[in-house]
Amino acid sequence: MGLFDWPAPAFAALDDLMATAIGPFGRVLIWALICAGVSMVLYRLISPQTRIKQVKAEVKAAQRAMSDDDGEDFGQGMQLAKAQLAKSFKLVGFVIGPAVVASLPALALIVWLDGQYGYSCPPPGEPVQIDVEPKDTEIEQIGGNPDAVTGACPIVQIPGHIEGHSHIVEAAAPIPVMHHKVWWNSLIGNPAGYLPDDTPVTQLRFALQSQEILSAGPDWARGWELTFFVSLLLGSLAIKQGFRIE
Repeated sequence: MGLFDWPAPAFAALDDLMATAIGPFGRVLIWALICAGVSMVLYRLISPQTRIKQVKAEVKAAQRAMSDDDGEDFGQGMQLAKAQLAKSFKLVGFVIGPAVVASLPALALIVWLDGQYGYSCPPPGEPVQIDVEPKDTEIEQIGGNPDAVTGACPIVQIPGHIEGHSHIVEAAAPIPVMHHKVWWNSLIGNPAGYLPDDTPVTQLRFALQSQEILSAGPDWARGWELTFFVSLLLGSLAIKQGFRIE
């Protein structure tokens, strides 16, 4: 489990609770609004709102000075441009830190949503097309993992480095890629699991079915991503305007 996966059990528990009364579309919509609320409140609490408001006024004043300049004095124009640029960078300096911190809960939620609503494993007994790296490496799907989160995710026999040795790899979650554990998995883990070190196989890619939370519309719009990010954007803008967050 990576650093951003720590909240996943709490997300899953709340999602299971909502699932008793709300369908996938409604749950994704609620998650987007929760995410917007948490991120905006966090940003409001840790950002210097008074200073940001002052600097925004200074930026507007610098812009007005630029637009009012007649352009006859090149040196004066350059000074006005430098002043506007300095104010703009100053504003970014006040905003960027709190914005990054406020986005961390959203990142953790997005990682979990992608695992929860991204793909699904097939029913037991139905094989999955598997692409392997390096190509032409001999592997064999020998079954489906009954303990996987949804469906029967593939169980695959892959070769070891020593001739005649092999490993059994069981995908624990409907994630389309398995690989060796790398450094960034300490931040974002792979719920499906990892390939053992003692194998020439570097990647298994499963052709899993994408989940759809909408039954109508183009294929690219039926997944969780469009509903979530559009709702997140609109929710964040509404909270920003409603509570006059700078």
